[in-house]
Amino acid sequence: GHVSFRVGIWKAIDAGYSSIDHLDGFIEGMVPGIDSLDEQKTGLFGIFVADRADTTQTRKLMTALRTHNVWVVPTQALAERWLAPLPSEVFERGQEMKYMKQEDLTAWVASKKSMMANAAYEPAKAAAYVKLRRRLIFECQRQGVGLLLGSDAPQVFNVPGFSIHHELNYLVNSGLTPYEALRTGTVNVAKYLGKSANTGAVKAGYVSDLVLLSGNPLDDIWQTRNIEGVMLGTEWLPKSWIQGELKKYAKR
Repeated sequence: GHVSFRVGIWKAIDAGYSSIDHLDGFIEGMVPGIDSLDEQKTGLFGIFVADRADTTQTRKLMTALRTHNVWVVPTQALAERWLAPLPSEVFERGQEMKYMKQEDLTAWVASKKSMMANAAYEPAKAAAYVKLRRRLIFECQRQGVGLLLGSDAPQVFNVPGFSIHHELNYLVNSGLTPYEALRTGTVNVAKYLGKSANTGAVKAGYVSDLVLLSGNPLDDIWQTRNIEGVMLGTEWLPKSWIQGELKKYAKR
């Protein structure tokens, strides 16, 4: 879930959160004197105070998360597509945007431009913030903190379905191997939900929810986009059917 500013990451961990989304509270929790700051001045997920973060606290944070078995859903796509210092046009032209309502796309563009127009927003610091998030994601993986796949769609420039492919790529860019990234949406999910006995892996007797790809995502994580079909239990959904359904939603 989310971590409110008044609670903070350390109390949230001690309170027994089972999962935390967005790395919420991570950066703020590493900023000395954070309790004396106005919440509104810290920015979304700590973007305006990231340059003050004491990164020597990273190990302490990872140890606390691991010890309390708190799982993390990074939703790095939010940071890379909304908060990073890239113009909205970069994402607005994405092929998947044709599946969104025009009013939603317009709102996303306005939201990103509003963020970048904030007096506290500095492109260089925003870029460093995104890199710090990548480092925290990598440290979660390296130090045994469970990671789960999620993009928080539909959010700014995160189209449902399509955004998961971006998220996988951002996880790899953060230092995970493609194999580790794929586990965040398969094996790890089953483990988190307590369903490892029959889901989350390709094994005899397991639930047969499968995605068939035309390429190997272990070589290139973007191969997850090349879907030939989906198996839902005993029902096979071929590529032709999937494309037909997508056409119903395309506007441009």
